[in-house]
Amino acid sequence: MMNIAVVGAGYVGLITGIGFAKLNHQVSIIDLNNDLINNLNNNKAPFYEPDLEENLNDLDLRNKLNFSTSYEESIDKNTDIVFVCVQTPTNIDTGNTDTDYISSVLIKLKELESLNFTLCIKSTINSNLVQNISKNIGLNFERIIFNPEFLREGSAFYDFFNPDRIIIGGSHKDEINKFTKLYESFDCEKIVTDPVSSQMIKYLSNTYLAMRLSFVNETYRIVSESDGNPEQVLYGIGKDKRIGNHYFRPSPGWGGSCFPKDVKEVINSIQEKNELPVISEILKSNQIHMEWFADFIIKKVNNQNFKNIILIRAPFKENTDDLRDSPSLKIYEKINKKYKNIWILEYEISLPESYRVITSKNELKEDALYVEMFPDISEERKNLLNSIQNLKNSEVLRMWETS
Repeated sequence: MMNIAVVGAGYVGLITGIGFAKLNHQVSIIDLNNDLINNLNNNKAPFYEPDLEENLNDLDLRNKLNFSTSYEESIDKNTDIVFVCVQTPTNIDTGNTDTDYISSVLIKLKELESLNFTLCIKSTINSNLVQNISKNIGLNFERIIFNPEFLREGSAFYDFFNPDRIIIGGSHKDEINKFTKLYESFDCEKIVTDPVSSQMIKYLSNTYLAMRLSFVNETYRIVSESDGNPEQVLYGIGKDKRIGNHYFRPSPGWGGSCFPKDVKEVINSIQEKNELPVISEILKSNQIHMEWFADFIIKKVNNQNFKNIILIRAPFKENTDDLRDSPSLKIYEKINKKYKNIWILEYEISLPESYRVITSKNELKEDALYVEMFPDISEERKNLLNSIQNLKNSEVLRMWETS
């Protein structure tokens, strides 16, 4: 059993902290947001993730968890590891990684380094940036471990306990050994490498997945515009063992907090040194696809004399309430420039007033094309579809099912 501190009670920090607590480690989670910490101490989840609310209300688990705004109360001489899990957003003006959050955390941890804990970066960030920050504040970079996360929103706890691999990036033998011990119960390969390579594994994994999704969406357009069956074509392609059917589903587009940001970082950090003709076009491909899908919807509405367009759900994917870079919102905005009778059907999340929103089945509209933005197997979705079937001149469109 280890004593672990986690800095950052956002998505990665909260899942990581609760995950290690469930493995019987003693965990303190630190965040400077007073309201967030107060809510967590009252067992209120700050975002939706399957099993999160249940874990926060597990009395036995809470005995291993502490939430605080104080570094000094959470980190002491008995602390073995401190995970840094703060956001590393892209600066809108420069296109580069915003290091303000991680810099402030490292400055604070520098003040406590005499406590002799192992410092681990779980945030996705170029290790060279961390090295530069460490040099400027006098922090020993050689003792820092990089341990990138591969959590998917909607299945984060499953991913935490069932990783495909665990990446440990570092150069100090004692610190690496501490992490191999921490993860010894996990049934997967532990890949020990250098800091640069550890972060590039994360960045380029996400870049490849974004490229794969873009390929699938471009395939959908090619086949549908050739009067073929996209579902059967993609199934046939995926039967090739070198390709596979996993993560091979067409969609209105991809978004979220990771893929767009990580692709941009790869392009910005590497393109000055190397030409990247494939990677540099991934973001453009996604943008073109969302524009195509918006036009596809409008054409279908005009051809079938629908009067209304309703996009079903606003998050960027299923089983989450995350709106960051959501294709639903972007496609709404594109359609709304040309066609005003458009709504988002969203019964769980509050949206800005700039969006027209349907919040209950009582507000469903006839003469409408309903567009499912992602698969959903919930009972609420089943009930919703039953209600839509009873509406006059209405239809449900799903990209991943081709009739």
